[in-house]
Amino acid sequence: MNSNETPFALVPEKALLASLPEHYKKRFETALLLMHDTLTEGLCWEQIAKQSAISPYHFHRQFTLLFNETPGQYLNRLRLQYAVYLLFTAKHKKITDIALLCGYSSSQAMAKALKRELGTTAKNIRQLIHSGTPEKTSELMAKLAHPGNEHSLETQLAKSMPCELVWYPTRGMKKQHFPEFDWDIIFETIGEKSTQLISATPVSELERPWKDISYTIGNWYVPEEDYDHYLPEGYFLCCEVYIVSDVAYIAAIEGLFEQAEKLGYEVDTSGYLIEMVRHVELTLTGGATFAFQIPIIT
Repeated sequence: MNSNETPFALVPEKALLASLPEHYKKRFETALLLMHDTLTEGLCWEQIAKQSAISPYHFHRQFTLLFNETPGQYLNRLRLQYAVYLLFTAKHKKITDIALLCGYSSSQAMAKALKRELGTTAKNIRQLIHSGTPEKTSELMAKLAHPGNEHSLETQLAKSMPCELVWYPTRGMKKQHFPEFDWDIIFETIGEKSTQLISATPVSELERPWKDISYTIGNWYVPEEDYDHYLPEGYFLCCEVYIVSDVAYIAAIEGLFEQAEKLGYEVDTSGYLIEMVRHVELTLTGGATFAFQIPIIT
């Protein structure tokens, strides 16, 4: 993909707002930004509407028609997304602290929401990242996705994600050590330097529990004489996508494998799923542009 091209945005909100007149779009963008930025404050959707200069009645009606869920349902889902994200990444935070950060009045209130909407507990979610599998994690994230007609909007968008078959020569990197591989933690740790990293995960291990999957992470932005690990040459089905949630991250990778099957390509199970960060926005509501690549037998 040409570096000057705009990456495909796997962001339901962007897709849904695209058809609105400019003045409506600005108001909805303000409301959505407030929802994301003020989670800790625990604002209700009516307060969000008023601060966005929209009457609660019109906001509820227009939002529901456009988003296929009420503003209250959207806000509740957003809180749950953030709660799951923190349970995965903030391992040293207490459950009560996470609940308050997500706008819940107490850990009990968050526990009820997790049980009602996801059918699980905070403890089980924390265990999932170790003893669970990518498939189990995907099933959990699917419950947090933006509702669509037949499939979630993230899944629908991933089906139209532009892909390209590209041949790559042998690529080298200098291996880097991270105690646990999680892009969000890496973003928080090294910031913009994340764009110098490449991650390689054996395709044959993607059905294993997380703890049994081996990752090789390296810095490709170093002199060739410093390389200590190499990725074999070959054809890869590639996409570049802008995402702002873990739900979209999973949808993009699953969508790439589905597109390979649809196009009649055979995935090389002896190769690697490649992930690279092209750009990262280091803000609470910011996203990241990823390059995903899967090996293809030709």
